[in-house]
Amino acid sequence: MAEAAVEPDYAADERAKEGYVRLRVKIGGLKVKSPGIFNRILHKHPHPEGKNAEIEVPTFHDKGFELNVRGGTAGEMKGAHYSFKILQLPFDIEADDCYITAEDGWINMFLKKTDVNQSWEKHIRDNALETASMD
Repeated sequence: MAEAAVEPDYAADERAKEGYVRLRVKIGGLKVKSPGIFNRILHKHPHPEGKNAEIEVPTFHDKGFELNVRGGTAGEMKGAHYSFKILQLPFDIEADDCYITAEDGWINMFLKKTDVNQSWEKHIRDNALETASMD
């Protein structure tokens, strides 16, 4: 039986890529496949694929997002389910321009700011990105 969803730890910054807020989401035990050269050439931001988990395509909307990662049938992530949802971000994002990348143990979410001159720094520093409850 699968475990209940766990909300992962994360860190946020707006210095990683101009015009974006990056959320670095910790997914313990996640192993990621390399996208390969052809996938990198064909797609600007290919969707990452886990070796031991399914990284679901996140849903983005103008005020938030939802990301789910489900562990595979064997190994360190067996039965694991990570769910990260924010319904009310401090400012709007451009949902169509948001994307994720992944590396072992981490998923990087890049949220495209609607107003690139709007600083999210205070909200990041105060840990004030509103998170939906896991009810």
